[in-house]
Parts: sequence; structure tokens; C-alpha cells
Amino acid sequence: MLLGIVLHAALPYVSMDVPDWPSDKSDSEIISIIVQFIHLWRMPVFFILSGFFAHLLISRNGLTHWWKNRVSRILLPLIIFSLLMMTTLPWIVKFGYTQKLEFFYSFEGYPYHLWFLWHLLIFFVLSVILKLYFLIISKLLIFLKLNKLINLLSKTNHYFLKFVFYSKIPIPFILVISIFSLGETGPDLILNPILSGMYFMFGYQIFNNHNLHNIVRTWKYYSLISIFFFVLYTLINIEIIKLDFESHPIYGIPYILIYNFSSVFFALFFIGLFECKLINYSKILRIFSDSAYWIYLIHLPIVAFITFFMFKFDFSIELKFMLSILLTTLISYISYKYLVRPSYLAVLLNGKKRKFSWKMFE
Repeated sequence: MLLGIVLHAALPYVSMDVPDWPSDKSDSEIISIIVQFIHLWRMPVFFILSGFFAHLLISRNGLTHWWKNRVSRILLPLIIFSLLMMTTLPWIVKFGYTQKLEFFYSFEGYPYHLWFLWHLLIFFVLSVILKLYFLIISKLLIFLKLNKLINLLSKTNHYFLKFVFYSKIPIPFILVISIFSLGETGPDLILNPILSGMYFMFGYQIFNNHNLHNIVRTWKYYSLISIFFFVLYTLINIEIIKLDFESHPIYGIPYILIYNFSSVFFALFFIGLFECKLINYSKILRIFSDSAYWIYLIHLPIVAFITFFMFKFDFSIELKFMLSILLTTLISYISYKYLVRPSYLAVLLNGKKRKFSWKMFE
């Protein structure tokens, strides 16, 4: 969540074209590679963990509790912050182009960085629909005394899940998501909720089959595999390895496979690494964990205004990049400490209000 600041602070300085987003006078290849690296695995990790903890919550408290939790943690924040973004980001983006302040609100560019909440909301709605559907179908099959068909469907579902999600080496999963990456959106998750849903289900099944222990044991191997494919991906992007996609569209298939191999193995590498090394409770990590949701939701207008304001200054864009990250993080965290943490907004984002204490840093 916090890496969203890094990605959005980098947008004015990357070498690739970013639609409908102002850019500075020059760009940086280093910042571009940083963005590509983080973008590869950041949201896959998010959706994998979302699925994992959804299953944990359902197993402890039931599906109805999870539905109520999604309304308070996803739907209500989405409504609140959608309104906030519509009244801030449009005029800030225009300021980036014109360097003139003119306050107005607009739906243009929506949902901005809130797209992942829409995806989670889609999963929530689908879970309700599927629950009702399977309940009706199962009762109908029982009523018709089609027990053999019930057993067949159950076994088919089991073997499908086992093939796609339960493999210790997730090659079947990578092949499946690569098929869903062949459309116009490619392997990017923003416009492809089917892909993000696959990552969500992958995390859901990791909890189900206790595969987390295997990820913790093998994170070093995952790191080597992910780095290998990331190097290939980077060499293609900077055109050291040249693939003529226009003349040979078939080259898109190995490119997508390289992208997804890197994404999945980086995601598993980071999950395994942190589960292995950060096993003890930390008050400092807890405060940053609690603040991450708020900081992500609120950061985009702040980082956008800071980066656009610095367009008028002529100094290193790498320095601008680091300065915008630092200032955005500081402002967002201070707002969390004084405005959110002790307020009822914290109930929506973290479950309960907390009093801030400097003892957590001792």
C-alpha cells in the first residue's frame, strides 16, 4: 500500500507515456525501471494476501461476517474517498498542465487509484451471487436425487482447484493467468478484474491447502527465478532484446509469460521472505501497517500536487522524486496520527480507534 506513493511520485518522470497525467521536462530511465519492478509484483501481492485473509476471516467467523466486513472496510471507504478524489484530483491534474489553480470537481479519470476497491467489491458481490446459486443448484440436485452428478461436480471442482492452485511450483496458475492476459489489457490488473480475481483465488487457496509453509521454505529459490525473469523483462523493455511485436504479434505470448513468471514468483518470494524473517510482533511495524490503508487512500492528491508544483524548479528529477516521496509520506502519516487514528474513521479502516503514543517507538 505504501509503495503506491513511490509509483505515483514517479509518474511525471518515467520514460513511458502515462495517459492524462502531466510530465516533467525530462525523464529518468532509473525511475522507470523502479516503477516497472514495483508494478510487476505489488498488486499481485496485494490480491494474494486479500484472498488469503478473506479465507482466514471466513474460516473463523463465517461468510456472513466477511460480507459485513467488506461493507465497512471496502464499500464505505470507497464512497467517502471517491467523493474526495472527485473534488481534488481534477483541478490538481489541470494545475499540472497549466500551473494555474482553478477549483472544480469532475468524474473524469475516475476511479483513479481506487480501482482495486472496485475489484474487491466485485469479488464481494460475486461471492453473494455464487453462494445463492450453488445453494439453489445443490438443493435442486438433492431434490431430483442426482447424487452421482453432485459427486461428479464436486470431484471436478476439486481436481480443477488442485491443478491450478495447489501446485508447489505455480506453473499451472501462471499458464492460466497468461491465457487471461492475452486480451487488449494484457497482464495489467487495473482493467482486468478476472486477473486480479485469479490472484485473489490463488491466495484464498494458499490458506486452504496450507501452502504458506512451502512458500516460507522455498522463498530463496523463488527469488532467483523472479530475478531471472525480471532481467529478461527489463532487457526486452529497454530493447537490448528486440521483439518486433507489430510484425510478429506471436511474440506477445512469450512476453506475457515472462511478465507473469516474474510477477508470481516475486509475489511468492516477498511473502515467503517476510513471513520467514518478520515473525515477531513489532509495534513500529504495527503503526505503519495500521496507517497504510489511510495513507494509500489519501496520498494521490498530495503527491500529485507536490510533483506538479516542482515542475517550475530546475534541479535533478531524481531529487524531486525522492523529495515528493518524503513529503507525501510525512504529510499523510501526520494526518493519520492526529486526524484518523483517534477518530471514528479509524473504525472503518482498522476496526477501532487507537490512541497515539510515542512509547511505540521506544
